[in-house]
Amino acid sequence: MYSFSEYLWFFIIYAFLGWCVEVVYHVVKSGQFVNRGFLNGAVCPIYGFGMVILLYLLTPLKYNFILLFLGSFLLTSILEYITGFILEKIFHDKWWNYSDMPFNIRGYICLAFSIIWGISGVFMVDIIHPPISKSISILDNTIGNIILFLILICLIIDLIITILGIMKIKKHIYILDEIAEKLRYYSNDIGENIYKGTTLAIKTKDNMKYKIEEQRSEFDDILSKKSIRIKELKVKYEKILKEKGFVHKRLEKAFPNIKTLKKHN
Repeated sequence: MYSFSEYLWFFIIYAFLGWCVEVVYHVVKSGQFVNRGFLNGAVCPIYGFGMVILLYLLTPLKYNFILLFLGSFLLTSILEYITGFILEKIFHDKWWNYSDMPFNIRGYICLAFSIIWGISGVFMVDIIHPPISKSISILDNTIGNIILFLILICLIIDLIITILGIMKIKKHIYILDEIAEKLRYYSNDIGENIYKGTTLAIKTKDNMKYKIEEQRSEFDDILSKKSIRIKELKVKYEKILKEKGFVHKRLEKAFPNIKTLKKHN
């Protein structure tokens, strides 16, 4: 078995390699570079956690291809499902969505990617990990521990910055929802006044001209006041949209689904 510090190194290395894979995949798919990590740094924590789990639980099975594949298939699928579920519960939207793919479970996981993760797990444990494991043994000293400590501190700071950025995103979205609700309220109120005025005029055909003039005067006054308020709200709405921070913009590119993050009651 590996030591605790070795598992920390494995987490960091595979989180970085996972980030590289995500970047390459997105470049091939869209022709653009996008930082696909949850954090701002060049890491995808889910890959780090995934490999640490596989190494801890499946190392005894590394010489049995079938069991190693099945274990990788199952464990990575469970990790991806749990991660997707937790992110949706916290941020109220899916950060990835396989709903358009066959044999998916609530959009969190799907058969095609689970098979890919299973094969990748076998490849990583049997081919990639052995030389990495030997390399890590070189860092089993004071200097290596200092480097590990500094990297972990950077990751923790990055995590804090990302969480604060996401909290700001949620706050902005909450404010935007409130403004949108007020805009709907004022628009509906204006519509109700138009409806009432028109209905009353129709019902009093004999006195239509007088009623229309009376309703028009009242309606113009209401419309003037509410139009001013609507303009003010739209200006505020547009201002908040322009106040997106670095974390917000990066996460929107990395996870297009969170563009529709909403505050749910």
